[in-house]
Order: sequence, then structure tokens, then C-alpha cells
Amino acid sequence: MHSIQSSISSFSPRLDRNRKKETLTKPVNSVQGQPFDIADCSDCTLVILDYSDMVQIDNTHGSKVFVAASSESIFVRDCSNCTFTIACKQLRTRDCKNCTFYLYSKTEPIIETSSEMKFAPFNGAFNGHHQAMLSANLIPEHNLWFAVYDFNDEARTGKNWRLLSKSEEDPLWCPAGKAKSCCPRVAPGSIALPSEGADPTAGGGVTQSGGMMSFGLGTSLADAAKVSGDMYTAQEATAAAEADTKKKSPKKKSPTKSKIGWNPDAAAAPSPAKETAKPKSKIGWNPDAASPTPSPAKAAPSKSKI
Repeated sequence: MHSIQSSISSFSPRLDRNRKKETLTKPVNSVQGQPFDIADCSDCTLVILDYSDMVQIDNTHGSKVFVAASSESIFVRDCSNCTFTIACKQLRTRDCKNCTFYLYSKTEPIIETSSEMKFAPFNGAFNGHHQAMLSANLIPEHNLWFAVYDFNDEARTGKNWRLLSKSEEDPLWCPAGKAKSCCPRVAPGSIALPSEGADPTAGGGVTQSGGMMSFGLGTSLADAAKVSGDMYTAQEATAAAEADTKKKSPKKKSPTKSKIGWNPDAAAAPSPAKETAKPKSKIGWNPDAASPTPSPAKAAPSKSKI
């Protein structure tokens, strides 16, 4: 089995395929929000220590997989006898068998045509994980790992999955050396499920077990959700309110952006008010760069009137 360090260069930032009995790691700052695919791996240890966009894991068997933080869904398909330690907005599985998930999921995980599935709270840690979670817009305290929905079990018998007891769980996995977990242990049923409340952006979905709560007329949904411990609703309501405020506020003209130089997103210095815009060159190495300032036009000789 290869060492983690020697295998870093061969672990593609976008796709890892046809690996057998290898240990491969993507370190911090190596993915930076890109989508990530893993496919056709057997008896491997695959570790992503950075935040990512959507992740797809297909046809992988007998392997251990660590995904630090996905801002979108992680799709696990046609996998068997694997152990996953993953954090994501939502987990979706299809056609999987005998897989264990140490899971952080911002929304309810979904399984389909899968069997012998086991779930436990996220059990991974490395220095920098908390920042990766925040970069992926995940709330460590809001973990719905336990709220599994099985598309093939409408009666909700739980025949295809179960929650592990604490005594069955593996110890904390620290793939980059000793570290403390940033994800607190969340007890099953301790967080209200978004699917059981109204649309958070419409003013519903704030609940609290053990009794009713009342708020003043001026209390925002986000504030009420924070008090009740529903951090998902709080985050979604805050984002909706900010978007609404931005939509209603008058738009300010932003400075033009330079298309050349070391920082193409840096705002260019504003031109004097009376100066006309420079025409864009359509040739050369950078067709979006402004062409040089045209030379002053030479005055034409005056015509004789006699």
C-alpha cells in the first residue's frame, strides 16, 4: 500500500478511477470547492481534506472514504462493504449494500434500493476541518445524520438501515494526525426536521420539543429559530432576508473590472467623468483588453473662402 504522501500527486482533483489497495489523500486547499468524482476503486483508503462541491462515488468496494465537507449532495452508488466518513449538505445512496456512514448531513439523508446500511454521527477530525465546513456552508451543530428516508420503505419499517449504538462505533478518524472534532455529537431526534415544518423562508419550521414557544411580533424567523436551536432554519431564513434586502435596495454602479493584469477581478481606477471609453481591441493576445488611447486627431487645414 502506498504512503499518503507519495500518492498525493496521483490523486486527481476531479476524478479518481480504477484504484486498488491504495491510500490516496487530497490535502487542505487542494480542491477549493470543485466537484469531485471517485469511481471503480477497491480496497482503498481515499481522503479529501478540503471543501468541495458535489461529490459522486460510484462502484467502490471494500474501501474507507473520508470527505471533509461538500457544499452540495454526495451521491454514493453501486458501492458495497465500505465505510464512509463524510460531511455534506445531503447524502443520497442508490444500489448500495452493507455500507457504514459516519455522517454529517445538513438535510435528511436519502437511500434508495439499498440494504444493510448503517449510520452513526460524523467521526472525523483534522486541523482546518472547521474552516472547511464553513466554506461549504455547513453548520457543525446541525447534523441530521439520524433522519434517514428510505424511498423503498414507505411504511418506514427501517428494514434496510439502522443506527449504530455508541458501543459499535469506530473511534475518531484523524487521517492527517491527532486533532479534535469540530462536530458535536447530536442525539437522534434532537433537531427538528425541515421536512416536518413549513418552508423556512415563508416563516414556518421553527419547533421545540417539550413545549410551545412564544415570541413578540417583532421577532424575526431567524432569531426565533436560533432560540429554538433550529440552526438550519436560522441560516436559511437569514440568507433569504439578506437576499430580499439586497433585491429591494437601490443598485449602485460598481466600478468596471479590469480584464488584464495579475488580478482580473480587481476594480479598475475610475476614468475622469468627461473621458470617453476606450474602444476594445479585437486582435492580439487579449481581445478584451482596452486598446491604447488613440492619438489626438490632427487639425485639418482650413478651407479658403475665396
